[in-house]
Amino acid sequence: MRAGSVMASAIQDSNTYRWVIVACAFAVLFISQGMTLGGLQVFDEKLLAHLGEQAGAEISLGAFKGGLSIMFATAGILGMLGGWLCDIIGAKKLLLSGLVLLAVGNFMYSDVNTLTDIYIVSALLGLVLVLCGLMINIYLVSGWFTRKRGLAIGIVLAGTSLGNAVFPKLNGYLMTLTEWQQVFNWIAWIPLAAVPLLMIFLKDSPSLEGGTDQGEQSELPRLSGYTLKEVLLSLNFWALATIAMCTFYSILAMSGHTFLFFRSEGYSEASAGTAVSIVFLGGLVGKLLSGYLAESFGRKRVLLTGLVMMLGGIVTMVGAMLTKNAVLVWGGLSLFGFGWGGIYTLIQVLAADLFGMLALGKILGAINVLDTFGGAMGPVLTGVLVGITGGYLQPFLVITVLLVVATIAACLLNMAKGVYHEFDSDAA
Repeated sequence: MRAGSVMASAIQDSNTYRWVIVACAFAVLFISQGMTLGGLQVFDEKLLAHLGEQAGAEISLGAFKGGLSIMFATAGILGMLGGWLCDIIGAKKLLLSGLVLLAVGNFMYSDVNTLTDIYIVSALLGLVLVLCGLMINIYLVSGWFTRKRGLAIGIVLAGTSLGNAVFPKLNGYLMTLTEWQQVFNWIAWIPLAAVPLLMIFLKDSPSLEGGTDQGEQSELPRLSGYTLKEVLLSLNFWALATIAMCTFYSILAMSGHTFLFFRSEGYSEASAGTAVSIVFLGGLVGKLLSGYLAESFGRKRVLLTGLVMMLGGIVTMVGAMLTKNAVLVWGGLSLFGFGWGGIYTLIQVLAADLFGMLALGKILGAINVLDTFGGAMGPVLTGVLVGITGGYLQPFLVITVLLVVATIAACLLNMAKGVYHEFDSDAA
């Protein structure tokens, strides 16, 4: 009874309880993103070998990475539906459903034998990304914050990077203990273990439910902003969507091939696994730091800084490939990951700042359709180009061009037209 009264009191103090929500969203992204993105990479060689044995023929890298593209295409196609449901029933039910399906997907992965099996599981994981991935968690946290939104979203998104840094190492270690099929069965219990705790502590925003009085002392955002129709007619939306699409192509092309790229350059499995972790650890630091800096120096300035760093990182890696310089490879990879972390955070913050909470679920869904299209193209097109050219130089040049386009789009953002433009020092 005492514990229940304490919890009820905490919920009433929305300005305090919102940090519990941040912790919950962090945990959800740590699990969902870590298990669907970085954590899967260490299985690539085992899966390719197993599928080849079952088929009696070598499986092409492009066909195999098609599963990743299906996952993101599914997330993109269903993104608008997820945003619509979020506006109607809130985030909590969707997040819990997504974690249960994530467990189902991992149990299914333990029994794949054909490319078709991979594609079916990938489509299911695409639905997982809609239900408990980036979009729904950003919607949830944005509903609890106006001021300090950048910091809060930066902390939440750090869960993505930390999960993608931890799960490759965890899965790699577990595969030294048993067969890869059993590892999938073991890790499937992780999201299931999180569900009971989240059922207790996770709450939808009182401001969105109309369940709290937003007085002067409350920092909950009011339900104001642009309609979806107004947003779709604005330059800010298309500039932000272009940034998201180009950068998601770039990071998913890079993260989806980091392990195989380093293996192709002659590095050991352990070193290649470390490279995957470096990308996401760089993103972890970038997300935390950019969320904090955005509160002081403005969203647009920090976004442009992240884009320049990401662009500098890929250019450095191209130079490293041409000169065979190992130091440049690792330095460029770290810079790329750090810059991406900053961009990743700012895109989410800007969606709420520019367009408000009125139709944020639908707006995030619309952006999700476009950025997941880029994300879906990244891994498979990179795999196809590697198959055609026999190396990663041309795929990395494609990433370079797309990051130049994203930087130009960022320059076109008009912060003065944002709903919460007072939090950006670039808004005149």
